[in-house]
Amino acid sequence: MVEMSVVEKVSEAIRTRRSIRWFSQEPVPDEHIREILEAGIRAPTASGAEQWYFLVVRSDEKRRIIHSFIRRGQMIYLSRMLRKKLSEEELSRWEELFDKGIYLAPIYIIGLLNYNRRSLTDEYLLYEYLWGVESVTLALGYMGLRAWSLGYGSVWIAVPQLLEEEFKVALGIPQNMSYVGMLAIGKPAEMPPVRPRLPLEEVASFV
Repeated sequence: MVEMSVVEKVSEAIRTRRSIRWFSQEPVPDEHIREILEAGIRAPTASGAEQWYFLVVRSDEKRRIIHSFIRRGQMIYLSRMLRKKLSEEELSRWEELFDKGIYLAPIYIIGLLNYNRRSLTDEYLLYEYLWGVESVTLALGYMGLRAWSLGYGSVWIAVPQLLEEEFKVALGIPQNMSYVGMLAIGKPAEMPPVRPRLPLEEVASFV
């Protein structure tokens, strides 16, 4: 068997990655967590500011707290935010899925925007915020790909942002940091098919 080149391995990870929502509770070794984090901090960062901070959550107590916030945030999203309203039966089905452990992962990596690392003047604070969010998002994307290449699944989780202040207090996150996103990471307990995307003709053009 011919070994794949680095470029081929990266391409394969991008092509085959899919979001995983059901996880084995097998612990993720420290060395793999470190590899995932190191992949993240190789992402592009606006103004070279590295305005990111990553909180790795793996204790049973804190994971259960996070899972409760995911559940609450997801139910807000499903019951209030969607243009297409879900039925009571569909909402009850989601509650049952949370009871069974959907989104409960052996580790969570929370991506935070660190306001201690300022690079722009106050006049451009909005842009600094937006660019910082972009930097943290890119880093978490790199982490998801590295996790996949190591045999772990992940899923992006945004809904705790709907309860951000309460979430930060529960996790001891400093007030000078903002929630950007979170990855749930672990060995997959499912392997759903890769979801199709819209054809390039609908989402890209050349000028």
